[in-house]
Amino acid sequence: MALPRTLGLGSPLLNLPRSFKPISSPTEQPVFRLSLRQQMFSLGLLFTLSLLAALAMAAYFYPSIASNDKVVANIVRNIGFGGGVFGFSLVLLTAFYRHWASVTAPLYALAGGVFMSGLALSLEQRFPGIAVQSLVVTFSIALVMYALYATGVIKVTRKLFVLIYAATATIALVYLVGFTALLAGVPLPFLHGAGVGGMLWFGFIVVTASLNLLVDFRRIDNAIQRAQPSWMRWYLGLGMLVTLVWMYISVLRLIANARR
Repeated sequence: MALPRTLGLGSPLLNLPRSFKPISSPTEQPVFRLSLRQQMFSLGLLFTLSLLAALAMAAYFYPSIASNDKVVANIVRNIGFGGGVFGFSLVLLTAFYRHWASVTAPLYALAGGVFMSGLALSLEQRFPGIAVQSLVVTFSIALVMYALYATGVIKVTRKLFVLIYAATATIALVYLVGFTALLAGVPLPFLHGAGVGGMLWFGFIVVTASLNLLVDFRRIDNAIQRAQPSWMRWYLGLGMLVTLVWMYISVLRLIANARR
């Protein structure tokens, strides 16, 4: 059964409503047949850029973090948030200008690496080893989800897609309500990982992000061996990377709350 035709990236959270038309290139005609090797090359390059950005952050800041320097921990956290804001801006830009994906995807990979490492290093001071633990859990989940998808144990049907979309939209709505409540002086503790409610909330987010990977796999499958614009492999790679960054941050918060 075919997936609904959506305009966004891998995560339904980043999909544009149908009333918003993405601004595409003047010649948005298929120009080549996308192969699995080409898609894997793009994914590998994006993952490598994220890893290099994260390693650079770790090499520069980890010695101070290891010596329990709280000032540096706050600085690296702010740098991480800055990378996250910049990365999210790139994703929104790509949602409207899809043909820019060959430029915005590598830039997002670098920003995502800074975002993940910044938050991980700031938590590393209080919870030693949490950065590597979260990385292992994230990639383990990704491998399990791919195995379930590749073997056909889980099939991405229209009903499942709608369920994933609804769960992701619910997360976005709850955060919007939480932000509004915070401005009104009524914070929602579970959104910040407090107590059992926080663990359940971030557990729900991790499960939802994991299911979003199934959508990424299906979209790549649908694109392979079909005529596609030259930017499509970067667009699909960006979608998967967005999901993985989201899942890593959620796993990080979940483990941090569990270790408190």
